[in-house]
Amino acid sequence: MVGLTNVNDTLKKENHAWYPKMIVFDKDGTLGDCTQALHTWCKRMTRCLIEECRKVNLDPVQAKQLVRHFHSAAGWNPVNECLLPSSFLSSGTWAQILDATAVVLEKFGNGCIVDPRKRVEYWHNNLGDIHANDEPLVADLQGFMAGLKNQYEGIIIAVCTSDDRRSTNACIKNWGLEDLVDLSICGDEVSEAKPSAQPLVALCKQARVSPQDCVIVGDTSADTGMGRNANAGLIVGVLTGTGTADYLFDNGADAIIPHIGYLSRLFGFPTTRDRSSSDITVSTTSSACSSSTIEGDYCLAVGSHGES
Repeated sequence: MVGLTNVNDTLKKENHAWYPKMIVFDKDGTLGDCTQALHTWCKRMTRCLIEECRKVNLDPVQAKQLVRHFHSAAGWNPVNECLLPSSFLSSGTWAQILDATAVVLEKFGNGCIVDPRKRVEYWHNNLGDIHANDEPLVADLQGFMAGLKNQYEGIIIAVCTSDDRRSTNACIKNWGLEDLVDLSICGDEVSEAKPSAQPLVALCKQARVSPQDCVIVGDTSADTGMGRNANAGLIVGVLTGTGTADYLFDNGADAIIPHIGYLSRLFGFPTTRDRSSSDITVSTTSSACSSSTIEGDYCLAVGSHGES
């Protein structure tokens, strides 16, 4: 790594300019703010667990232990009412999350809760629409997506999420993106979810492009891991979700931007893995990304993962 500088001045190389054929966005924490939805899920599921413990007369001490382990498995801090960075709840599929919750009931329910997986699934299906109030993470998400379409002719816009199809369709509709998102794939539609390469490979087959032609944009290690496992052309972390700059760099990100509105500033540059070490211009430390790299209108950090 070398010193901090203006990205436009040092990274742009017209003879090696690179533009993607497809941009693959994560949904929650990247396109929209799912924080309240996940908080709502944790709180409602906790109430279901407590009520079930009462119904089966589970010892109060054991009930508290069960709830505590549920919070730990989900990555939920009930004291501060927040999710831990790249928590299981924010990066896993609902099937994985429900399986993990059922395991907690089996292990700490003292055999009192019959068919834990079915109970958990029943509660989950009856929690109501937890995504009803999800807000886009940029002021005009519809305009932003339309701008990408207009600026980059033929660009394919895709969504890859660990959420299920029902919730994903609801969010795309609520955000007015039905005519702007070309492809989408959800956690309940693949046998291996992020960070496996499988979801991206499936999208690429539908779009008839290669992973190397894609930009992956996400806020968790599941997103960056998928990009790395599929050898995507560029892996971009955003700081609008649970992941920190250091965490995302450590888990495969090539670049970090504050939010998706900064994305097009990366296009036309060679990808990180195509650059020599002398071309790496910005430190990956969190302090650099949070302060020193803010020059003029933007904050951006680029890492090399030690590759040449």
